[in-house]
Amino acid sequence: MEDQLHLFVAETSFYNRIVLGTFLPASLWETWPHFVQTWLRNYIAGTLTYLVSGFLWCFYIYYLKRNVYVPKDEIPSRRAMRLQISVAMKAMPWYTALPTLSEYMVENGWTKCFSSINDVGWLAYFVNLAAYLIFVEFGIYWMHRELHDIKPLYKYLHATHHIYNKQNTLSPFAGFAAVLLGHLLLLREKSMGGTSKPVFVKEMMLTQGLAFHPLDGILQAMPHVVALFLFRTHFLTHILLLFLEAIWTANIHDCIDGKIWPVMGAAYHTIHHTTYRHNYGHYTVWMDWMFGTLYDPVGSAKKVT
Repeated sequence: MEDQLHLFVAETSFYNRIVLGTFLPASLWETWPHFVQTWLRNYIAGTLTYLVSGFLWCFYIYYLKRNVYVPKDEIPSRRAMRLQISVAMKAMPWYTALPTLSEYMVENGWTKCFSSINDVGWLAYFVNLAAYLIFVEFGIYWMHRELHDIKPLYKYLHATHHIYNKQNTLSPFAGFAAVLLGHLLLLREKSMGGTSKPVFVKEMMLTQGLAFHPLDGILQAMPHVVALFLFRTHFLTHILLLFLEAIWTANIHDCIDGKIWPVMGAAYHTIHHTTYRHNYGHYTVWMDWMFGTLYDPVGSAKKVT
């Protein structure tokens, strides 16, 4: 058991050296506690994943394929996207605390993680991965649904996210920023009703002045961590799946549907932003189908039963 735990620490230390050694002088971070190094590595990696994936996706759909996927008059403004990025950067330290915590629990032997696929074999790896993904799909579905059904959670954590219900208020950069930026749109509505300060000035004041805890996003990612206690999980696969969330979040907020069944693409999620009571699922439509909350975006959006 001790040897296995040493392998986890050695693995995370290796990742720390790769990321931190690339961007920072060794004299700056080598003396820091391992937990702090891990958080900083996750923060840098998370920031790069968010910015690079968001920029490339925006460049492709808004410029290379202008008017192909999104009409020109419905493309979010650069100012709106810069604001989304600014708010997301304020939330990133909290978001990256979750994978840092999960790695700490793995390193201390509290989970069922294993370091190498050779430890269990490829068959057991895929069986446990399937169980992990099914549990995560189930867990995120119900966490998301309860964020709607439990009134205090909806009111204080999730409601502002649903102010985004039109295409020109959504962009690949909006995923991480959505909960915080919902408050900006609330203020926009108030400012349009007769306040004296310009909307954008008030938006910038709110962005700089209010510090909302991004608990909504963390709660929806928690099934990834709980799964570590239930299933034998490959450590690196778990880390990659957590960071895949950043890319997937961008994908489902870009208003473009790949039409790949049974993937819960952007068209399904856009319906969720307009009906508020359907399509709670994450990667697939299966949980919504099983629990009677699926709306199909094809045709008249008739409820699937």
